[in-house]
Amino acid sequence: MADFCSRCGKTLSLIDPLLELKGQRFCEDCYPDVKREHAAASMSDKVDRRQRVAFADDSSDENLRGSIIKGKQALAVKENEFRWDNPSLSLIASALRILTDQNNIMMKQNELILRELESRPATVKSK
Repeated sequence: MADFCSRCGKTLSLIDPLLELKGQRFCEDCYPDVKREHAAASMSDKVDRRQRVAFADDSSDENLRGSIIKGKQALAVKENEFRWDNPSLSLIASALRILTDQNNIMMKQNELILRELESRPATVKSK
């Protein structure tokens, strides 16, 4: 019985290594690319989920304040552990995560500011 690569259609024999992902089999040429695509899609889903949770409209002001404080504390720990003397891909990824965390904290702070401004009565300026 022969199977086929789910991506390119190449015939797979029983002696071929079992390269399977999410119930589909792939040839040795296609598997690394498919694995990378699945990993990227998985990361994108995680980021999307985190974004929806972090900026939910029903979050109370207190929850946002608590999230900002926790985020600042976690960020301080990450920044203290950061080593500039070893340039590598993992170091660059860590730096990007730190920047992303900083941006998330600033967006939460901006959300609090907007809520405060929207809750204040409008004032009329006279000349």
